[in-house]
Amino acid sequence: MLINREVRKYSGSVRVWVGKYRNLTNMHHWHSDNELVFAEKGAATVYIDGKTFRLNEGYGIYIAPNSTHYLKADNGSILAFFLFDKELSAKIVNGKALRSPLLENNYRLKTLYGLIDEELSDGSPLSALSVNNRVERLMIDIFMHERVTDTDGKNGYLIDRYRSLLTEINERYAEYTIEDAAKFVSLSVSYFSRFFKKMADTTFTQYLNLVRVEKAIESIRAGNDTMTAIAISCGFGTIRNFNRVFKDVTGYCPRELPAYYDILMMHPTYGVESSFDPTSSDSELM
Repeated sequence: MLINREVRKYSGSVRVWVGKYRNLTNMHHWHSDNELVFAEKGAATVYIDGKTFRLNEGYGIYIAPNSTHYLKADNGSILAFFLFDKELSAKIVNGKALRSPLLENNYRLKTLYGLIDEELSDGSPLSALSVNNRVERLMIDIFMHERVTDTDGKNGYLIDRYRSLLTEINERYAEYTIEDAAKFVSLSVSYFSRFFKKMADTTFTQYLNLVRVEKAIESIRAGNDTMTAIAISCGFGTIRNFNRVFKDVTGYCPRELPAYYDILMMHPTYGVESSFDPTSSDSELM
């Protein structure tokens, strides 16, 4: 699945959003906000920057800003989410990172969720200040009581280049090659192949084909070009290769794609244009 950026729109001076989901599954994505997930009921598998973690009931997991991640909750689970502006934690984090995103200690997250949710509903200036302060206090507690380490400069550089690469692919998909991608990240092709598979949970070729198919779907629905022209402009080379890859990805031939089909499940989120909601339509916001 394509890896996209989610953009969060906060309300007024409040730099925090909370929400609770039942049976949540979301897409591979990233954002510049802090994210903390608490398993109120059940459990979930969480994928962060190429590593897989198991979030069990009663525990929390911290997802640092700009980490690529996705989540799949167990059936019947209820997960509480805290998303907040990275500026609320910038002085607290200050070049540090958690050794593990899984929180070892109890920070009364269920109670904290209820307090913040109530204050957000109030809408007063003092409530907004209180919400921001509660989150700052939470981050202080986490970075005081969890095991921390200095930020890995080399690994941080690679992850930054990886996120930039996703934009590069999205803009130059038609002519882009694995050699171009490896050069962009400053790695050998063989090392890059392993690195990309770890980070994206798919091969570079599979991911590039997903991007090209997405662009092809946009062109088909615009209705301004022939299928051959679309195939060439999206980087497939021949109509035969286009048809084969398109069906592999979508399950349909290009001319038979249903009007309701959307490879990204993309739709507006939180009132922000040119953004997307990574949450599966099967998930229930409580």
